[in-house]
Amino acid sequence: MSVEFSQKWVGQAVQKLFGRSALEPTDLEEIKYLTIGESFENDFFIEMSVEQPPKPFVNTDGGDEWAFCLRGSDISELVKTYKDDSGFQLSMFELEREDKKWQRYCFSGTAEKLWSAFSESVLEERYYEEHSDEEFDEWYDGVRASIWRDIALFAGVEVLRIHGLEIPDLMFLKKFTNLRTAEFVETTFNSANGIERLNVLEQLACWRD
Repeated sequence: MSVEFSQKWVGQAVQKLFGRSALEPTDLEEIKYLTIGESFENDFFIEMSVEQPPKPFVNTDGGDEWAFCLRGSDISELVKTYKDDSGFQLSMFELEREDKKWQRYCFSGTAEKLWSAFSESVLEERYYEEHSDEEFDEWYDGVRASIWRDIALFAGVEVLRIHGLEIPDLMFLKKFTNLRTAEFVETTFNSANGIERLNVLEQLACWRD
C-alpha cells in the first residue's frame, strides 16, 4: 500500500530521503528523527534522518532548551497541568529543574560531537509558495493546520520536534511506540486528548509564544 501525503512537499522530501518515488508505510517506519513546521520566516521546513539520534538527545546548534528540558516526574507535572485544557500551547516554564550535572553534559564537547556526527545524516527541505497579500494568510494558515496529518504517518520516530503548527490533539502519538523525546515550539493543540502519552517520554522541551 502506497503512502499518501496531505502536503505534496512533505512527500517529495521523503522521496528524496529514500531516493525513490514509490513509498510504503514501512519506509516511514525507518525514519527515526523528524523536525517539521514553520521556520518563522514565512516558510515551512522538514528535517529527517534514518539514523538513530543521540541518546540522550541534545542538539547543540540551538539554544539551551535541552539543558532545561523536562524529564521524569517533571513531565508528569506538565501533563497534570494541561490535561483539562483546550486551545493551548505547552510550556515548561516554571517546571524546569536545576540539574547541574545534566546541564554540564548538554554544553559538553561530548554532546556537541554526537550532534555534529548525527546532523550529517539529516536531510532538510524548505517549502514556500508565492501568493498575493490577500491570499497568503489563507495559504499559510491552511498548511499550519494540516501538516499534522502527515506527521501522524511517521510512527517510527524516536525524536519528534514540531514548530509553530496547529494540531487537533495528541492522540496521534499513540502510534509512536518508539518515541522517547519530543519538542513542541509555539504549537497549538485544540484539545488535550492523548496528552498522557507524554508521560512515557524521556525528554520533553516545549514553550509558547
